[in-house]
Amino acid sequence: MKQLSLAIDLDRCIGCKTCVAACRNAKGLVDHASALPGAIPYYLRVESDRQGVYPDISIRSWVMPCQHCKNAACIKACKAEAIVKDEQTGIVRILAEKCTGSRACIEACPYGVIQFDAARNKAHKCDLCWDRVHTGQKPVCAEVCLTDAIRFGEKELLKMELEAEGKEIVKKMSAQSMLYFRTPG
Repeated sequence: MKQLSLAIDLDRCIGCKTCVAACRNAKGLVDHASALPGAIPYYLRVESDRQGVYPDISIRSWVMPCQHCKNAACIKACKAEAIVKDEQTGIVRILAEKCTGSRACIEACPYGVIQFDAARNKAHKCDLCWDRVHTGQKPVCAEVCLTDAIRFGEKELLKMELEAEGKEIVKKMSAQSMLYFRTPG
């Protein structure tokens, strides 16, 4: 099975959240009239950690989208069979017309990336911009990244590209279908 993936450059991600804002706008996740801070849904988030001690402190940031897991716990948890892994792309999708709103997928997801729309009683999440990908475009997050920290493509090809460039894939963070990498040294 082909697996489409994002490869996140840990050296280039500056935590600006342009990808988050673009995703929210592209997917219509923000109700600008009533959205409250902390209550706005998201399909990806930016995480960071601090390294070192004062005065030698640095902050590393990275994007955390749906991992499109090989053996997705959300698929197993969904009794309505509303979550599928596409055989052609490896993308894990929620089929809204089948979702019964049980929220079992939200509890099962170890990455905390599935959202719930209470008004529609439906779970929803990152689908790697399924509609865009099928027209030959990149996911919005990869297209708008200000520092080119997000690459998109077939996972094995991305891995070969990164290895050819001498990049180090951070295996601790790349357990599922997303790749995280940096320049060694």
